Amino acid sequence: MKIEMKAKSKKLRVGNYYRVSLEEQAEGFSLEAQDAVLRAYCEKMGYELVDVYCDDGYSGKDYERPEVQRLFKDILIDDKLDAILIWKVDRLSRNNSDIMSLIDKDLNPRKKKILVSTCDIDSSTPTGRMFISLLGTFAEYERETIIDRVHLGMDKRAELGKWNGGIVLGYDSINDSLEVNEQEMEIVKSIFTMRSEGIGYKKIAATLNDRGYRTKESKKKKAEMFTISAIRVILNNEVYIGNLKWKKQTLKGIHKPIIDMQLWHKVKKVDEAQSEAYSTNRNFKGNLFLTGILRCPKCGAGTVMSKSKMRNGEGYHYYYMCQASHSKGSAACQSNLVRREDVESKVLDAIRKLVNNTEIMNGIVEKFEFEKQQGFAQQSKEISILKKEKRATEAKLLKAENEYENDEITASTFSRLSDKYHVKIDELDKSIAILNREIEKINHSNSVSTEVISEALINFNELFGIASAEEKKALIRSIVKEIQMEQNRKDIKKITFWFSSILGLPSGEMRRTVS
Repeated sequence: MKIEMKAKSKKLRVGNYYRVSLEEQAEGFSLEAQDAVLRAYCEKMGYELVDVYCDDGYSGKDYERPEVQRLFKDILIDDKLDAILIWKVDRLSRNNSDIMSLIDKDLNPRKKKILVSTCDIDSSTPTGRMFISLLGTFAEYERETIIDRVHLGMDKRAELGKWNGGIVLGYDSINDSLEVNEQEMEIVKSIFTMRSEGIGYKKIAATLNDRGYRTKESKKKKAEMFTISAIRVILNNEVYIGNLKWKKQTLKGIHKPIIDMQLWHKVKKVDEAQSEAYSTNRNFKGNLFLTGILRCPKCGAGTVMSKSKMRNGEGYHYYYMCQASHSKGSAACQSNLVRREDVESKVLDAIRKLVNNTEIMNGIVEKFEFEKQQGFAQQSKEISILKKEKRATEAKLLKAENEYENDEITASTFSRLSDKYHVKIDELDKSIAILNREIEKINHSNSVSTEVISEALINFNELFGIASAEEKKALIRSIVKEIQMEQNRKDIKKITFWFSSILGLPSGEMRRTVS
């Protein structure tokens, strides 16, 4: 009996993996159909079916799929399987390098393999590996061809003057065509009319906001107050005169213009005149060194420079003004002007007092060391959040690719979504890289001493006295993170330094302890 047991060959343990698109379902290759084919193949070959793995609705672009990850864990880590059984190579991945890397780096060293039922391919044999490589190359080529066709289609649409997607105030995108939105059209016309009369961007934005008008709303973005930049973009958008911008080209569109050429050219002349006046008459460049870090005492927004002529006409009074009010008008906030004389000297005095207060300096060092340790954990957590957001964005991209392949969305919609998601992924990659560099700095940073910080502040005082206006602004920002004003707009409520996100010094007598 024992001799018979030894002679009996061990069954190959396999896991069936399948993935399907709606288009393939229409052709009869549903998930159920694939499951039946793979089960029949298992029975025919005498394999032991351990488990089945199905990713429904996921693209084969890469391995960012829940079931394929579970499959890899079972075969590579838990040793539950000897082989992966698939119907076609592109079910596992459309990226040939991913397929070959899986075989050469993960499966072969563990004596595992891929089996393809449609043509009896075994990746553990030289011939099987060659055929899988060829099939994977074809699958990758097919996917790239689809993307190329999308971009070629969009180029052709643009050449014909057709809209390739996106939202624009004054129009609605209906069936990938721009149709005039009568209500929004009146807003656009009023913007151009006001500008043609010499009214500035700020006044135009404030007027619209006071009237209750808002920017165009979409599924992804809520309507917002108009800003200076929003007005500038509208006034420079050639869509309103019937043109399209595509790959740095100006093309004639087939949509109905909202603005006539006479009004357009009149606006351009106003822009040129004001631009020339601004460049020749500007006599003040960045001397308000607290711009941006000084907060509005009412809404907490940043501040920008404002000035008014002195009564004798020989100079100007300079103020810090609420940025929200500056860019959006009184509908967003009041100007809440802060005289530069009431704040700048007090900030400089606070910085100088730090050097002479040993208790505060020691508190800064202690808190800096504490935050350095906390920073690693916090930044690691932020990286984890960003990676999760990246995976979610990649999933949306894959979904869009699937929908395009299945003719569920148009070429222009796919291109718009694809560009949007790729930009988002690039931004997340950059943010993750920055945080990784910060962690590296934390790991390799030298311990901070009271002498080091004192020296930095002493050097600051020396440098500030001889620095240019822009250099002063840079020096202040290297020390001060944020300044909060009291409601009277004369006294400083709190100064927060970069040394510590916890440390804040009041405008009155310096605290004896750090809080």
